[in-house]
Amino acid sequence: MKRSLIVVVAILVAVTGCNKAAPSPAVMTSVATSRMYASEGEAAKAMAAPPPAPSQSAASPAAQTLPGSVAVPAERKIIRNGSLTLEVRRLDETLSTIRSAAEKAGGYVTNESQGKDEYGARQGSITCRVPAGSLDKALTQFQALGKVESVNVTAEDITEQYFNLEIRLRNQRDLETRFRALLDKPGNKVSDLLEIEREMARVRGEIDELEGRKRFWDSQVSLSTLTIQLHEPRPTIVGEGGGILGTLKSAFRQLGENLVETIAWLIASLGVIVPAVLALWVAWRLLRAFRSRGGRTRKPTA
Repeated sequence: MKRSLIVVVAILVAVTGCNKAAPSPAVMTSVATSRMYASEGEAAKAMAAPPPAPSQSAASPAAQTLPGSVAVPAERKIIRNGSLTLEVRRLDETLSTIRSAAEKAGGYVTNESQGKDEYGARQGSITCRVPAGSLDKALTQFQALGKVESVNVTAEDITEQYFNLEIRLRNQRDLETRFRALLDKPGNKVSDLLEIEREMARVRGEIDELEGRKRFWDSQVSLSTLTIQLHEPRPTIVGEGGGILGTLKSAFRQLGENLVETIAWLIASLGVIVPAVLALWVAWRLLRAFRSRGGRTRKPTA
């Protein structure tokens, strides 16, 4: 009896322990429900919160530039130049006006010359550099200074060459940076240092050349070259070296030169003509003599 009671007590203790260890289905359902509500609350908070600002890596490709890359030029690189030929009343005043207008436009004069043409009229030439954006305005302003004989404007697009030059310049600068890092590396041998310095000098020379070409192109793009040819009205009656008398004098001079050249050609040709005529004359005389002798030989006797 006592043994049976002990067994029953042990079974009850085991059952009670199992109930404590495993939660009831109601408790498990309550825990799951509370977790679900917590998740829904976090989701609601997340939906109510403002969206995060886009990171720099998510920006549009047009708005970002990778480190070390060369951006495509926003504007095309175009070299524009012009030339103009005018007939003006007073050469000195016109040249002075052009110099002042070029300086006022932000440019400068690079070359100027004066002289006289074959008709005796005064003529001159002036070359100036003006901002590229003011080239058309300067041409219009200078055309009002006299009678326009010719106008020419040229444009050369160097956008592709300019972009390729910037890429080459960037690569050479990166190479120079890597060489500097190798040069500062401890434990280099003397032969290695000399080789690195030699390569650095070569790369630096190429960088200087590319930078010089880039500066030249920048100057050509930003400033246009305008060349203006000027001359005063040419005389029509009499003038110093010009006019009708000048034209007749030039014509007679040309006639004399042609006559002298013709006589010189005849004299030079005598060396060929005289021997040829002499040879023909001798051949003709020999032929006549031969025919005369043959005729007398065949003459019948009486």
